[in-house]
Amino acid sequence: MLLNFLSKNKNKILIIAVSSFLLITLAVSIRIMVVLNRKTFYDGVVIEGIDVSGLSIDEAKEQVKRKLDGIVYGNSLLLNYEDMSWKIGLSDISYGFLVDEAIERAYSIGREGGVFNRLKTIRGLKSNKKNVLAEVVFSKSQLEEYITSIKKQVDENAKNATVTYQNGKIVFDKEIIGRFMEVDKNVDLLENKLLRRDLSSFELEVKKIYPRVLYKDISHIEEVISSFSTVFNLSNVNRSHNIKLACERINNKILLPGEIFSMDASLGTRTKENGYKDAPVIVKGRLIEGVGGGVCQVTTTLYVAVLKAKLDVVERVKHSMPLGYVEPGQDATISEGYIDFKFRNNTDRACLISASVVGNKIVIKLLGAKSDSKRDVRLKSVVVERMSPPADEIIVDNTLPKGAVEVEREPVQGMKVVVYRETYESNKLIEREKISEDIYKPVQGRKRVGPSNNDVAEDG
Repeated sequence: MLLNFLSKNKNKILIIAVSSFLLITLAVSIRIMVVLNRKTFYDGVVIEGIDVSGLSIDEAKEQVKRKLDGIVYGNSLLLNYEDMSWKIGLSDISYGFLVDEAIERAYSIGREGGVFNRLKTIRGLKSNKKNVLAEVVFSKSQLEEYITSIKKQVDENAKNATVTYQNGKIVFDKEIIGRFMEVDKNVDLLENKLLRRDLSSFELEVKKIYPRVLYKDISHIEEVISSFSTVFNLSNVNRSHNIKLACERINNKILLPGEIFSMDASLGTRTKENGYKDAPVIVKGRLIEGVGGGVCQVTTTLYVAVLKAKLDVVERVKHSMPLGYVEPGQDATISEGYIDFKFRNNTDRACLISASVVGNKIVIKLLGAKSDSKRDVRLKSVVVERMSPPADEIIVDNTLPKGAVEVEREPVQGMKVVVYRETYESNKLIEREKISEDIYKPVQGRKRVGPSNNDVAEDG
């Protein structure tokens, strides 16, 4: 009976089935169109932790902006270094968020791709919410400016530890460790931090600059290890001035183990602009006026003190003739940029140069570590050969009266001299070293004489 009914009404049934299918399809299509043309955020879309499902763009923007503005205006960044700290307001560096761009990205979720991809994305949001974060922005130039202002407060020049010897007292002054902050490096580190929204305090990176001389390197300097003095003529005011100035330039100089001292470098340029005055200097066996005359006597005094301290002489040149203020062979000359006196601290401890003028004496002392050994070091000059100068050079000077004689240059005897360093302990010789062997060439004298009765004056 059912079969007869179906057979008689199959066309009607087919029409009903097709109609139902079309109605369902239409309903689904309408539903899809409604979903795809929705003007609010899809369910499951979150911006900055705020669920914006069903909100319009303006509504979502208002809520997100309110939250992010609270971050900017309610926070600051604390910068620290040791016991110093600085606070940067986020608004001072234009710290903020690209809210519009985040809104746009969030709104595009479920709105990109084909229909099926969009529906799949929209359906997936129900079980897997999407949180969109706004991109952080700030003014790097403002941050650099702020860090640069901090740098001025942080940076500090390093300063050597010092030791001074005066009136028999040794006084120490400890070093200052310098500080140097690289602006670019700290800005880059802060940029990374800010872009990650890490607003925790930041320890500035500052480089420590250690000076050449530390207190621990010189604290052992306790006593005079050698000394020497020479006498000069106070009546030559300019030469006396140069001697005092040279002593000041080398006074309280510290030499660390292995370091080389240069007299030429320590004295600086021998010019009037650098404080030196005209005074007699020896040039090829003759005394002539020159800027800086007198510094050679300070150099010689230092040379002897260095020999007595048994430090390593690196460079030394004798004068062209023996000097009156020191034994022959125990002198050292200097000429700016040409001849230097250098010595090395060949010990494992630092030493100090003390140079002063006491009355008409140059007094140079070398100080170092205290020693249990009570040894006495002496220098001994031995003249092994003497050389007579040739007969005086005679120059007839028609400007002089007949028979008059003027000595232009005194003759100087030449010599070959060997210097020995002798070390005594309890007045007993325990060591003898040959230090140098020098030859001072004889210097011919020169006289100017007036014409004799046999001389014929020339017109001139």
